[in-house]
Amino acid sequence: MMKLLAAALRMIAGAVPGVARDLAGLCGVGLVSYGAWMIYAPAGFITAGLLLVVGSLLIAIGNRAAS
Repeated sequence: MMKLLAAALRMIAGAVPGVARDLAGLCGVGLVSYGAWMIYAPAGFITAGLLLVVGSLLIAIGNRAAS
């Protein structure tokens, strides 16, 4: 039982840096979009959309390069 618990904790600890990086990226997108929205409301939606599209493209390019 202890070996299973230790393995589970190691797996969770290994995933924390990736989750923290993704969460920081999403918070950054949200803050940039909110700042643009404070200047001009439609600019916030445009900024959020552009940042998400660019992020998706970067992930796709990274996945293609890895294969």
